[in-house]
Amino acid sequence: MPGALDGVRVLDLTHVLNGPFCTVQLAHMGAEVIKVEYGAGDRFRHAWMPVDVQRDGYEFIAVNANKKGLTLDLKQAEGKRIFIELMKKSDVVVENFTAGAMERLGLGYEALHAINPRLIYACSRGFGESGPYRDIRANAATISAISGFAHESMRLAGKPGARSIPMGDETAGMSMCVGILGALYHRERTGAGQKVEVSMQEAMLAFMVSQLHTLFEGVEVGPKPKPCKDGYYAFHVRDITDDLWGRLVKALGQPELATDPRFDTPAVRRRNYPLVEATLTELVADWTRAELWEMMGALGLSSAPLLSVAESVDDVHLKARGAFVTIEHPKAGPVRLLAPWVRFSESPSAITAASPLMGQHTREILRDVLGLDEQQICALERDHVVASADPRDA
Repeated sequence: MPGALDGVRVLDLTHVLNGPFCTVQLAHMGAEVIKVEYGAGDRFRHAWMPVDVQRDGYEFIAVNANKKGLTLDLKQAEGKRIFIELMKKSDVVVENFTAGAMERLGLGYEALHAINPRLIYACSRGFGESGPYRDIRANAATISAISGFAHESMRLAGKPGARSIPMGDETAGMSMCVGILGALYHRERTGAGQKVEVSMQEAMLAFMVSQLHTLFEGVEVGPKPKPCKDGYYAFHVRDITDDLWGRLVKALGQPELATDPRFDTPAVRRRNYPLVEATLTELVADWTRAELWEMMGALGLSSAPLLSVAESVDDVHLKARGAFVTIEHPKAGPVRLLAPWVRFSESPSAITAASPLMGQHTREILRDVLGLDEQQICALERDHVVASADPRDA
């Protein structure tokens, strides 16, 4: 069954994680995403892998599934010509180079828009296309640092210098994807393409609503997870009803706390909230995560055990929903990937192909999209304008 974006063609010039995280969402929704590389290709192919391992790493495979691979030298005049011909037949161009890189190639938004006014041109930079930091290079770790996310993580953990999970790539990538979808809808109504720009720094801040609440209101959002018999458990009771409070403390073996004047109304519990947290922390200490999960779930209280990544991936609920799928990669073998998590009832998303090898689909794209024949393709290969994957690798 066709996906929601069936018929949409995307030229994907992105690299590392920010841009590819955007375009893989489009690919999962059925768009034809053509990943354009040259030379050594996307340096993220082998990032965080042992030096003697040449196959693509997990992160690259995860954010480039469902794409086609084209190897094309944009620095050659013929390479630019081929790119422009592909762009004329495409709906979206996505890139996350440093500011000005595409303009120096003569392939910036203004130049491409003049040729194809319906084109949607999406880009993501560390700090956007304006402002004093415009030309500064960025990555997820530096964006985490400058946005306040890393500092907030260290503050909450009480461990200065501790690592935080850098989310700048994912937040910016998903934001750019949303922008592209909005631009596609706008084009359906007006016929006009446009430029979509995302700053990683601003996208990171957009996902920090609770931290901004704490800053602007002076009120901390959310409690710490509470230690229990076999780990930690997460829940909070700041605004629960008297009925739920009474049933909770009864289940925890202290029914008298329901009428305790320190806790007997929502207003009193809010006023004495540090004491509420301290009391509950003491009460759950002798329970296991599974016991608390069963008990609090039965009460209807929002709560959850703290799971490791390995525990989460193997969680029974995710298994029941088919949240992970295994795909076969030509070099890495079977790889377990998170299936598309945005689910459509009438145009389902799916992972149907592994991430492409360098140039895996070069010949297919030149033949099927541009109509080039074997002789023309061989000539382009001889001149190193394009390259195809070694058939032994495909």
